[in-house]
Amino acid sequence: MYYRTRAIILKNRDFKETDKLVTIFSESEGKVSAVAKGIKKPKSSLRVCVQPFCHSSLFLSRGKGLDLITQGKIIDFYGNTRNDINSILHVVYMMELLDKTLIDRVPVPGLYGTTLKVLAYINEIGFNPLIIRYFEMRLLTILGYKPVLNRCVFCGQTTGLAGFNLAEGGIVCNKCSPGAQSNFPLFGESLALARLLTGANLRTLSRVTASAPALKQLEIFMEKFLEYHLERRFNLKNIMRILKKNIII
Repeated sequence: MYYRTRAIILKNRDFKETDKLVTIFSESEGKVSAVAKGIKKPKSSLRVCVQPFCHSSLFLSRGKGLDLITQGKIIDFYGNTRNDINSILHVVYMMELLDKTLIDRVPVPGLYGTTLKVLAYINEIGFNPLIIRYFEMRLLTILGYKPVLNRCVFCGQTTGLAGFNLAEGGIVCNKCSPGAQSNFPLFGESLALARLLTGANLRTLSRVTASAPALKQLEIFMEKFLEYHLERRFNLKNIMRILKKNIII
């Protein structure tokens, strides 16, 4: 059975002599693993369509295990993004997040649309750390892990907040904090930014100016929250830390 779908290419790797195994985030099918035959040959028309984080229109043949990509047409290559190492690393990190969290053959149209918007933003406007945090927050929300940030997750109190409880997925107050575990110090500007991420759109976030310490705390918070609830570690984050220490990005 053949089908056509728009897809974001998450990754590809060598598979047999001239083929590649491609993992895609399909608009209609969700995450799918498919074989692109003969793609290593110089004249392969599929080569450009299955590069990581491309947006492509693909024709596939459904198989018992792996699908087969038979034809493809590039929709957006995101060329500006590929000219900036910082943008490339963060977009590939987005692809890793999707690859490690999506379930095979389960469509997630809301997340697909969000991913396209973020890819377009970075390609057209440039890298913005808040946009990556927005993507992480949208991913968590769509998967059912939206954090509680405006009241104590235990008693509902809105004042005297003492930090974020990773296990419970929300802010805790001073009264409830002593009996709680896995608290993360999320206060002030970084808490305000986290709250903004749960409801703001890309246009609003592009106008926000935040301090470097608050952005750093927010990044660590989102990383800890993702790892705790998705039970995954994301390898590219460690690579980016090493590069930052060497002042490459």
